[in-house]
Amino acid sequence: MQTVSIGARRLAYDESGPPSAPAVLLLPWMGGSRLGWTEVAAALSGRSRVIVLDHRDTGDSDPTEDPYTVADLADDAAALLTALHAAPAAVVGLSMGGMVAQHLALRHPDLVRALALVSTTPGGPDSTPATERGRAALFLPAELEAGERARQAMTLMTAPGFTDAHPEALDLAERHARQHPMSTDSYKRQFRAVRAHDATAGLASIQVPTLVLHGDADDLIPLPNAQRLAAGLPGATLRVYPGTGHMPQLERPEDFLTDLRGFLAELG
Repeated sequence: MQTVSIGARRLAYDESGPPSAPAVLLLPWMGGSRLGWTEVAAALSGRSRVIVLDHRDTGDSDPTEDPYTVADLADDAAALLTALHAAPAAVVGLSMGGMVAQHLALRHPDLVRALALVSTTPGGPDSTPATERGRAALFLPAELEAGERARQAMTLMTAPGFTDAHPEALDLAERHARQHPMSTDSYKRQFRAVRAHDATAGLASIQVPTLVLHGDADDLIPLPNAQRLAAGLPGATLRVYPGTGHMPQLERPEDFLTDLRGFLAELG
């Protein structure tokens, strides 16, 4: 782990791969930390300079008691890229991380050379809401121990039957959650930021190559959100994974990495 100071705030990040290679920034999802990207970062680091951020109020980054927006998180990411002389970067974000990536491209277009938006949404009033199963993942009992909460959330976020067939995914989620437990107040601050996210008005102005990846069994952010996102982004490519929930990097790791590596290779 390394840290960088952004004003009075300390942000934690990991970096791997050749320092002179094109940079790839990985942005975590709501309730997660940079640990969730560990396997993907390792797979990309042979040909890319991979940077994985802990958002403010999560992981090893400094906590805060102040409210914030997804745009604020995008500004944090921009400050990190600038401090590390890593721009322009290809930015990969999953769920909330994909929302942050959209605002990063809108607010700091000179820092972004491409986007890979995974299991995410442009937000706004036309959003397709989570299913009952997806809502259950968002509103688990606050008193649950961090590891158990992560296990239950992973079961509900992935496609039905996935965690029965892959119990190692539950064990990994539990380890990560216990290493980086998230307080109820921190989760509420993230949730409020996500609820207010709306990038729809600016999508047409994002001119960088964009890959949209989504599962057709995503209960948390259903597929119509990705279809609307891809339709609003000039020249975006949408790849849909059948029988896949909210976490395609875990549920379809080979396909996910093939698609992401291919996209990055096309950038040169």
